[in-house]
Amino acid sequence: MIRSVDRVGIAVRDLDSALEVYVEKLGFRVDRIYVNPEENVKTAIISSGKCVIELIQPLSEDSPAAKFIKKRGEGVSYISLFIENLDMYAAELESRGFRILRKPPSVIHGRKYTFIHPKDTKGVMFELTEY
Repeated sequence: MIRSVDRVGIAVRDLDSALEVYVEKLGFRVDRIYVNPEENVKTAIISSGKCVIELIQPLSEDSPAAKFIKKRGEGVSYISLFIENLDMYAAELESRGFRILRKPPSVIHGRKYTFIHPKDTKGVMFELTEY
């Protein structure tokens, strides 16, 4: 079951210049910066109040973020949904014809996640997240 929007993922070419915009100009605070070797990206989790954004910089040309930027340019890559029981919900979605892109789901920093193929959701990439 979907509980809430967890975060919005934004693909950026340069994390430092993105942080200048989001932190210095818009007023977000940096919660954490880390490298995700599985995705080959450097990520900054930033927030303001209940709003959480994940800025994602590709570290190689073959990372999913680099492919996204090459195809669509910088911008919103996905919307992450907080799911109560990720495995059960993903299986339910598959039974309804949705394509789940990560099987098994990936895990980083105690967060389990997978994605729904954007062609199945009218062009929107949804990340399903469980903590």
